[in-house]
Amino acid sequence: MPIRDDGLDGLDQVLLHYTEHNPSGPATVLLIHGACTSGQNWDLVVPHLAGSYHLLVPDLPGHGQSQNVKPFSAEYAARLLERLIRKHAHDGKAHVVGHSLGANVAVELITSYPQVVSNAFVSGFAKYPPTRFTACLPYGFWVENRITKLIPRPVVEWLMDGMDLGHSGPCSIQLCRQVVPAMMESTWPSPWPARTLIVAAGKSGILPTNDRVGDARKLRDIGKEKNGQTLAVTHPLMRHPWNRQAPSLFAETACAWFEGEEIPSGFEAL
Repeated sequence: MPIRDDGLDGLDQVLLHYTEHNPSGPATVLLIHGACTSGQNWDLVVPHLAGSYHLLVPDLPGHGQSQNVKPFSAEYAARLLERLIRKHAHDGKAHVVGHSLGANVAVELITSYPQVVSNAFVSGFAKYPPTRFTACLPYGFWVENRITKLIPRPVVEWLMDGMDLGHSGPCSIQLCRQVVPAMMESTWPSPWPARTLIVAAGKSGILPTNDRVGDARKLRDIGKEKNGQTLAVTHPLMRHPWNRQAPSLFAETACAWFEGEEIPSGFEAL
């Protein structure tokens, strides 16, 4: 279903698509997907969370059924997500989960709109340092996405430990140009008050599927300035898309963090 923007900042009407699960759940969880996919990327995690929480699963601007909401930027996405939480989350607050690009958007949301955030859980956060090749990054991102689609799916799944990778959506050069700035080092966040778990996947191989642990540590250090309980961890057996590799573990980790319990075994503090 769409959410209508209230017309601030010169906008007349913006329709951000989202799905909703278990509206009677005691607390709301917002799930933010990564680049060139949609809220459907959470389909393996949702069944493990929907029994305990009210879920809001949006499609980011330029993605999925929000493709007509343009342009994408982390700031614009965070503003629309703040309104989604304020209008549809229980008590106008939510636990925030972000994966990959969604982790960067989540950090923008929790720093800019802390009043709508309870706790946060981000995985795959990345900030790339500028180089002389920075201008080429959108094209590299686009080529990588195209090559992945050309490789037979059974081969990719074999290289990724047999995980169900789901289906990525359209990924145009224009969208890649809009996505890359959110992941550049020049835009590190300010400290934020929400208690936050930061996960960096640790497993690589033929495909470079591990996350940037240095970025996770730096993000943790920033977060701890306003909340000493913010924590960064890695898991040596998890790859970047571990929300699809081990969806039950992903959900269990989120639940434990939100409820103030010990996170599952296998994680190592950074």
